[in-house]
Amino acid sequence: MNKVFNRGDEVIRAEHLGKIYAEGRMQTPVFDGLGLTVTAGETVAIIGASGAGKSTLLHLLGGLDTPSAGEVYVTGQRMSALSDTARGLLRNQALGFVYQFHHLLPEFTALENVMMPVLLAGTAVAEASSRATVLLEAVGLGHRLDHKPGELSGGERQRAAVARALVNHPA
Repeated sequence: MNKVFNRGDEVIRAEHLGKIYAEGRMQTPVFDGLGLTVTAGETVAIIGASGAGKSTLLHLLGGLDTPSAGEVYVTGQRMSALSDTARGLLRNQALGFVYQFHHLLPEFTALENVMMPVLLAGTAVAEASSRATVLLEAVGLGHRLDHKPGELSGGERQRAAVARALVNHPA
């Protein structure tokens, strides 16, 4: 997926989305009938009280979880029609995730952590390193490329996670 998205192109669409968590006889509906469209270049904030379903919605939109009802489309592809592998590839190429907890791999440097999604997409090491370096410099971490997450402050880890989310030029 090397498609260039123009401002206004549809990136994510959710139709009639619902999620119910079931444990034994107990069923907890999170939301039902939710619709959302996010286009390239658009900034969207999902806000709500703790427990309102924000993380659940993000997991559904990113194909990390499956809805109880409805459909999610990413770059026009119906997530439920894709295999786990295909969903993972689409997620890696089309979406950039910045998790609340950065999820950097502790045994790798900041540079290596940011390079990882590019390498997984099959890009050459030199190109991956160049792209990761540019982004780390852009977020003010050019002087910390060789530092492992344990050697970075919380804010520096979060900025490395932002760089990692952007390194594949997500839609």
